[in-house]
This record gives sequence, structure tokens and C-alpha cells, in this order.
Amino acid sequence: MIGQDCDPRDLEAFAEHFKQRRIKLGATQADVGAALGKLKLPGVGSLSQSTICRFESLTLSHNNMVALKPVLQAWLGEAERAAREARIREEYLNSLGDGTLSEFGDKKRKRTSIAGPEKRSLEAYFAIQPRPSGEKIAQIADKLDLRKNVVRVWFCNQRQKQKRMKFSATSLKASH
Repeated sequence: MIGQDCDPRDLEAFAEHFKQRRIKLGATQADVGAALGKLKLPGVGSLSQSTICRFESLTLSHNNMVALKPVLQAWLGEAERAAREARIREEYLNSLGDGTLSEFGDKKRKRTSIAGPEKRSLEAYFAIQPRPSGEKIAQIADKLDLRKNVVRVWFCNQRQKQKRMKFSATSLKASH
């Protein structure tokens, strides 16, 4: 009988959760691989960006996925603890009101990652209307609990992606 840690659905769910949290924490796949070497876990050194990428895209063997899951859980726990501490430190410095953080300008916004259900909804809206009005974008953003600008940019990116795909398909036909 397969243990719960070995269930492919659990591995898939963890890989998606891991990717979403990693992106929210602002860490690249290469950052994760390098940080694992610093965690000093027994038998675990640094991992390549490619290995982290293959874990997230579920293209490693099942046994490798099972072996990596606890290692990546350990990294995620440590990264979330560090992020909480940084947030507390930042809130404290902001409460001092001395402008310590703001004198360097606004921080760069973290890359937005849109999860499965919201992404599917956006794709459905896009299939109906690839160029929604500003008012419609605001309605979609409210329904999906996303910022209006995130939805607007997503639609722009989708139109560009569609254009690229049409261009590469045309180029492919022309070259044959």
C-alpha cells in the first residue's frame, strides 16, 4: 500500500503549494537550491535550479519527488519563519516613524502568481472577451479578489501570448 507521502496527488498538491509560496516569498528556484546547502540538513547539499524546476513541474521520478518533499518542506518552513521575522522587523521600523525604510523609495512589488481556479476563470473571461473594458476588468477583479491592475496586465499578457503563438505558427508554416 502506498503511504500518504507517496500519493501522487499529495505530491502534486505540495508541488503547486510550494511553487506558489516560493514565488510569494520572492525566492527564485536557484535561491532555493542554494539555500538548501546552508540549511545543513543531513545528506542534503545545494540543489540545482533545474532540479527545483523539475520538482515544481512534476517531471522528476516519483522516488525523487518523494525524497525531495521533506527537504523542500524544511526550506519552506525556514523561509516563512524568516519572512515573518522580516515583516515584524519592518513593522517595528515603520512604527518608529523615522523614515528609515521610505527614504530608499518604495520596495519593488513581488511578482503576482495567479492560482488555478482564478486562472481558469480569467481564461474563461478571455475566451469570451479578450479586450474587456476598464469597468469589466474592475468587475472581474472584484469577483476574483485580485487587484484591478493584476487583471489588466494578465489580459495584456494573454493577448501578447496569443499574438506570439499566431506568429510562430505562421512562421512554422512558411518555413516548410
